[in-house]
Amino acid sequence: MTAEEEVTVTVNPCQVSTYTDTQKVVSITYNIGAPDLTDGSYEFTESPICEYPETITVTNLPPWAIHNDFSKHFTIPSTSDLSLIGSYTVTLRGEIEVPDDATLTTYSPMFVEYDFTIFIEPCIVNTYSDTLKVTLIEYFIGEPTLVDGNYMFEQDPFCGYDETVTVSNVPAFAVHNDVSADFSVPTNSDLSLIGEYIITIRSEI
Repeated sequence: MTAEEEVTVTVNPCQVSTYTDTQKVVSITYNIGAPDLTDGSYEFTESPICEYPETITVTNLPPWAIHNDFSKHFTIPSTSDLSLIGSYTVTLRGEIEVPDDATLTTYSPMFVEYDFTIFIEPCIVNTYSDTLKVTLIEYFIGEPTLVDGNYMFEQDPFCGYDETVTVSNVPAFAVHNDVSADFSVPTNSDLSLIGEYIITIRSEI
């Protein structure tokens, strides 16, 4: 005599209780002129960990910023573009699809979505100095036109801020060449000009 019956074994999907942002991007701050900045690490976590495929969506990310999907952070490449100064609101969303039952025909989404801000701050100049300095311009009466006295001021790091150069006490017989940042003394035979003249150069950003 034989008795036989069939037993159904159902393996149900892993049940996710919560899906949360266990590491959250609060804000990212970059100063113009600084090296590449990598910041804004984030993490979404299932509890329990079922390892369902995760979809990350980033909305309103500025075109000059990079989302590193694999390593889950952001990079701001080094730039000197002062026009980028401002704040940018970015939306970050993580989502998983949890199967409703063993048939794997319907799914229930679980997601976390929030905004964070990218702040692009002005370039910070550490030093501003006269890297090429005029020490002496010497002209001899009767000689051809003299061009001399090159000067240069530099920002470190270079931030591209507009520079205003003010030159005072330039003698009437001399010319300040603003574009080439130097001086010229046209040929002159006037002996009454013999002497010393003090010129002041000021540069400001």
